[in-house]
Amino acid sequence: MDSVSKRHVLTDDEGTRLQKLIETRSSDPRLDSLTLSYIEKISGKKWMDESVLEKIRIAITAQKDSYWKEGERRVVQYKGGYSVLGYMAYQMPGYVAEFSEFFLRLLREGLIRDHIRILDVGAGPGTVAVAVARVLELCDGVTAEIVSLERSEVFREAYQTIVPAFVTAAGDRVTVPRPIAADITEMMPEGEFDLIVCSNVINELAVYGDAKTDLMLRLSERLVPDGNLILLEPADLSNATMLRDLSRDLKRRGLTLYAPCNDIRGVHCTVSPCWTFATYADIRPTRLMFALGGEEEKFRFVNTDVKFSYAILRKDGHRRCGYRVPAAAKRARLSQLKKHAGKRIHVTVSVMSAEIGDAKNYLYLVCDGTGDTPTYVALPAHHRNPEHEALLSAPYGAVVAIDSVLVRFNAKQNAYNLLMGPESFTRLIVGVAGASAPDKIAALKEKYGRGSAMKNGARPPVRRRKPDAKKK
Repeated sequence: MDSVSKRHVLTDDEGTRLQKLIETRSSDPRLDSLTLSYIEKISGKKWMDESVLEKIRIAITAQKDSYWKEGERRVVQYKGGYSVLGYMAYQMPGYVAEFSEFFLRLLREGLIRDHIRILDVGAGPGTVAVAVARVLELCDGVTAEIVSLERSEVFREAYQTIVPAFVTAAGDRVTVPRPIAADITEMMPEGEFDLIVCSNVINELAVYGDAKTDLMLRLSERLVPDGNLILLEPADLSNATMLRDLSRDLKRRGLTLYAPCNDIRGVHCTVSPCWTFATYADIRPTRLMFALGGEEEKFRFVNTDVKFSYAILRKDGHRRCGYRVPAAAKRARLSQLKKHAGKRIHVTVSVMSAEIGDAKNYLYLVCDGTGDTPTYVALPAHHRNPEHEALLSAPYGAVVAIDSVLVRFNAKQNAYNLLMGPESFTRLIVGVAGASAPDKIAALKEKYGRGSAMKNGARPPVRRRKPDAKKK
């Protein structure tokens, strides 16, 4: 690796091309074509043959069942050809979209050099490699060598069919040697890497607790001094909270948690459970998903959500957010909410969710690293005004100051709600404002009409309900 390779700065043209790629929420047509061809290679039949589709449905159902098991009963394996086809049909399109957008953010933040060496742990059929190639084929000045580890023989076979054919469009910008047959619980790779990626891998490892922490620490030893260890997991409660616990343990053991958590109070976070995840726009279903689901079972075989939990860890102390709440600032710590119950306070918090409220309330999970109880900011939609826009347009991981919130404890959910009103005021401290949350009152008016019940800003005739901190 060229140790003096400089960090890549996107040109305006590159930025425009890449933004267009991300905004196109369809699965990559080249990947779709390669997937269908691979199905025909494995099955010896046309991909739309009903017997083939039924075997893929069975494989998808079996994988989903195994994912929901916990602890030592949970064994996720890919041994047969159809288990791989099920993964490629149901999981891979969303994972490729996820890592494409995630990798682009790393580029925008200056974390990617002009030449990078990537270690893809548990590469599967090549999700990470395909995503990186999609991005780099639109960049004029970045090259990558992707070293992939995969313990499953059937996945390695799929990788060799899909990835080399896909990356040809990137020319010599992306190099993909044959994946290495290896299990990181038994063997660590040689050399150093700028980027080590564990994408939807940790939850499948047959190690638990401290053993996972030790394993990730050994893996981090293969990073260059300013490299990044990327951990991505599904957004469900079990896996997302597992990743938060793991990332905190790694921080205590000496690694820097670059993102998404912000160290704005300079203390070790103890919120538990912490269910937080990033959300990207849904992708459009593929032809294969439609064929599998049809009209009767779309919910079982169409997978378009792009939601995931992540952690970026480093060895050099560098963090995405370097902001610290000034010691003299009159901002309440979330660890002190109990003594403020029933009072109005000012807070500075990290926004750790997308908008997760119901039809009449905006709701966000927030954190400042000090509390041990989940905390949510709630805003009734009919109170929304321009002073609230900093929160309503804050991206995941942004830091926002919020003045005048009423502290309420939700005993049923064991969570605090910070209730905003017309007098509340918000300021974006760290982050770049994105698209604002939809106008929920306008949506209600559209649904219920603009009759007498909607005059003078009155709410539609629906029963009021307190914000539910458990809603996600």
